[in-house]
Amino acid sequence: MDVPVNGPRDRELRAGFALPPGVQRANLASLGSMIAGAGHRPSGRNIYSAVHGPDATWKDIEWLRSIVPAKLLLKGILHPADAQVARETGCDGVIISNHGGRSLDTVPATIDVLRGIRERVQGKMPLLVDGGIRRGIDVFKALALGADAVLIGRPYLYGLAVAGRAGVARVVEILRTELEMTMGLAGCTNLSQISPDFLWH
Repeated sequence: MDVPVNGPRDRELRAGFALPPGVQRANLASLGSMIAGAGHRPSGRNIYSAVHGPDATWKDIEWLRSIVPAKLLLKGILHPADAQVARETGCDGVIISNHGGRSLDTVPATIDVLRGIRERVQGKMPLLVDGGIRRGIDVFKALALGADAVLIGRPYLYGLAVAGRAGVARVVEILRTELEMTMGLAGCTNLSQISPDFLWH
């Protein structure tokens, strides 16, 4: 469900960002045969469009559930009703995500929809959330609003770009330290004590 079609990514377009000619993602070269029509150069956009589309339905999720024995998490949920249908369809959990707000820039922030989704599913399925998690206090807020876990992408990439594996480890260390400090300042000695009562609206 997460980004069934590729959005315009306005910031990248305004900045003139594109891979230089001759440079491509390593895993795209072998996928050229998936693209309909002859003469297409493999690129992220036309390969993505060939394997994704706006026509996915809940029946597709039911089918996927019927053939996948592993845990099934549905990513891209932003509405409480969709989270409920995902649970009824057999999903083991959902990932509340707006894909960084890059594909449809007027969608709500994940932190703003989290509490409503938690209330709708009533703790009957795990909720993971991504988007905007930059500091330990962001992790605290997400947990307070009902997330069972958070997913982090960009901070890890920053650490990786600066210092490789050690940079990623340092990002984890910083987030953990900040979360522990926030918990200490809030008087929480374990994660189960984090609740909406600690948030000011």
